[in-house]
Amino acid sequence: MDIHKKVEWHHKILALTSIAAIIILFLYQLKHINAFAASWDEVDYSLALKRYDIMAMQPHFPGYPYFILGGMFIHQFLEDKTASLTVFNILFYFSAIFPIYKLARGYVSKPFSFLITSMISSSSYVLVTVNQPMSEGAGLAGLWWYFWSLDRAVRKDGRFGDWLPLVLFSLLLGIRLSYIPFGVGLIYLFWKKWNDKTYTLKQLNLRIMIAIVFQLIWISGIVFSEGSIQGFLKLSIAFTSGHFNDWGNTAVSSDQSILARVFTLLFNNLFWHGLSSLSILIAIIMIVLLLISLLHFKWSIKTFSLAYVMALSYFIWALLAQNVEKPRHIVPVVLFILFILYVTILKKWTHPIASVICLILLFSNSVKSVQMIYAQATEKPASYQLAEYTKKMNKSSILYTWEETRVLEYLDAPIHHKRILTYEIFLHDMTYYKNSQIFLTNKVIEGFSKQGIDLSGKIKKVRIFKSNPIYDPIYHEITLYEWIK
Repeated sequence: MDIHKKVEWHHKILALTSIAAIIILFLYQLKHINAFAASWDEVDYSLALKRYDIMAMQPHFPGYPYFILGGMFIHQFLEDKTASLTVFNILFYFSAIFPIYKLARGYVSKPFSFLITSMISSSSYVLVTVNQPMSEGAGLAGLWWYFWSLDRAVRKDGRFGDWLPLVLFSLLLGIRLSYIPFGVGLIYLFWKKWNDKTYTLKQLNLRIMIAIVFQLIWISGIVFSEGSIQGFLKLSIAFTSGHFNDWGNTAVSSDQSILARVFTLLFNNLFWHGLSSLSILIAIIMIVLLLISLLHFKWSIKTFSLAYVMALSYFIWALLAQNVEKPRHIVPVVLFILFILYVTILKKWTHPIASVICLILLFSNSVKSVQMIYAQATEKPASYQLAEYTKKMNKSSILYTWEETRVLEYLDAPIHHKRILTYEIFLHDMTYYKNSQIFLTNKVIEGFSKQGIDLSGKIKKVRIFKSNPIYDPIYHEITLYEWIK
C-alpha cells in the first residue's frame, strides 16, 4: 500500500471513529437522562415548566426565557419536568457539533475537524454540565453558535455578514444572563470592521441599536410576565444585590482572598474538573498536550485573538462575580482552551503519533463520560436521600435547613421543614415546637457557627447522606442533627 493510500485510510479511520464517538455518547445521554432536581436552582427551573412566575422564583431572576421555552417544548413529549429540561440541553448541545466542526474546519482538514469536534463533544465534565436541568447546558450550546457566527463575521468581507451574531447574542443572554461578558465578542467584531473601514459611523450605530433591540425582545417578555417595569426593576435590583453581596459567593461576599480564588479557579475548577474531569489519566494526557503545544508549537495570539478575548473576559467575570465553589461556572473557558489546544496540536503536529494521542484521549473521555452520565442519572443526590429519610421520621417533627428546603418542598417531604438563617430566629421559632423532635442540617449548624454560636452538647448526629461532589459540589454531603432538649 503506497503512502497516499495509507494517509487516506488513516483519515477515514479518524473521521469514522470521531463520528461514531459523537453518536454513541449522544444516544447514551438520551438513554440515561438525569431527572433529579437536586438543588435550589434546578427546582426553580423545573417548577417554571408548570407555572412561569419569576416573583415566585419559578424560575429565579432573570427568568431564562429561552431555556424555559425549550424545556416547555420538550415537556409536550415528556411528562417529567426536570427530565424535559435535561433533554433540551442534550439536544441543543448536540446541535453545536455543526459550529464546532465549522470552526475547526477553518484551520485543519476534514478528518482532523471531525476529531477535534469529537474530542470537545466527549469532554466528560462538559457533558455532566449539559446533563443537568440547568441553563448552563443550553448556554454552552448557544455559546458555540455565537462564537462561530462571530468568527465567520470577522473572516467574511462585506457589511452584511455580521447580523447573525446580534441575534445569537440575544439568544445567549435569554438563556443565561451571566454570559454577558461574551458581549466583548461583538465589541471585537465592531472594532475590526471599523478599523478596516468596513463600517461607517452610521452603520456602526445601526448595528449597536439592532443589538439592543434584539435584547429588548426577551427582556420585554419578562417585563410583561411581571406586569410592569417597576416590578421587573424591583426584582432585578433585589437579585443583583443578593448575588453580589449575600449568597452569590462572589469576590465581594466571599471570605476567600483573591489569591485563593485564583488558585481554586485555575487548578481545581479549570484544570482538575474542566479539563481533566477528575481523571488522572486524562489529566496526564492534557498536561502532555498542553506542554507540547505551549512550549514546542506555541499558541498563536493573532490566530486565536477572538477566542482569547472572550475567554479572558469570562475568566475575570468568573473570578470576581461567580461562585468559585461551583466548577461548572468555568466551563465556557474550558471550551475555548480545548478548542485552541486541539487546533494548535493537529494543525502543527503532522506526525501520526499526534493522532494516536488524540484517539487515546477521545477513548478515555468517552469511557469516563459513559461512567459519569450513568452515575449522574441513577445515583440519588444527598438531598433526595434526605427527603426519603424524612418518611421514617415522626410526622410531628420539624426540620430546619438552608437551601435543602427547596428540594424537600419539591419532593413533598412528609414532615414540616423551614429555611432558617440566624440563631436568634431559630431560638424563637423553636418555641412553637416544644412537643416535637427538632432536626437541623449541617449547613444550618455551619451558619450558626459563623455567627459565633457554639452548639456543643446541644445537638447529636443522626445520619449522613452522601453523593458524588462532581454533580453537586455544595450539597453532596448532608449531615442530619437532632436538637437535644
